[in-house]
Amino acid sequence: MASTICGWCGDRTHMAMQTDPKSVPAQAGYVYTATFQCSNETCLRLSIGTIWRKSNFTNPKSEMPREPVLEWEPKTIRRRSFDDVPQQIAAAASEAHACLSISAYRGAVALARAVVEATAKDHGIVKGPLVAKIDEMHKQSLIREITRELAHEIREGGNEIAHGDLADEPMPPEDAEAIVALMDEILEEVYQGPARMAALKKSRLEREQRNAAKGTEA
Repeated sequence: MASTICGWCGDRTHMAMQTDPKSVPAQAGYVYTATFQCSNETCLRLSIGTIWRKSNFTNPKSEMPREPVLEWEPKTIRRRSFDDVPQQIAAAASEAHACLSISAYRGAVALARAVVEATAKDHGIVKGPLVAKIDEMHKQSLIREITRELAHEIREGGNEIAHGDLADEPMPPEDAEAIVALMDEILEEVYQGPARMAALKKSRLEREQRNAAKGTEA
């Protein structure tokens, strides 16, 4: 059986092969495709597993399920949660990760750009283009200088999509991954880091108050 995260139910599961692998020549090698069934009793839905090889399998039915990397349809959608980030911004950021997980790179970058702009607006910075909003976030000490530069990289990447430059070179996967990671850094600095610091400070003050109360009682 092949082990993966099922694109239907989202659980890590074993995939049992249901049809013999079919092979077709492709790109100086061979593409093998077979149907698999999720072993999760609440799912049991079928997925397609595919792999490219330079050479044929000797015994495809037994060898293909043991391959460590198969491409699956439907793809597994991976999202990320963003605690302490406003709901709508967190939802868009999570959707950017979902796009990235299914190789929808333009969508991921466009959403990352939208998240940066929404973050500025959430802090009352609503005037001017995004470039001005990012610089204003830096002026208000919401983000550091390095984060300002990161935000501009996201803006530039998003501009390629927003301005319809689709006839140029396609968005490289590694660039999209980097841009979404930069988005994460911005949310960490603006929302999540300060929220953790506030929670730690609150916890410390509460301990001090409890200790002071015990001292008074003694």
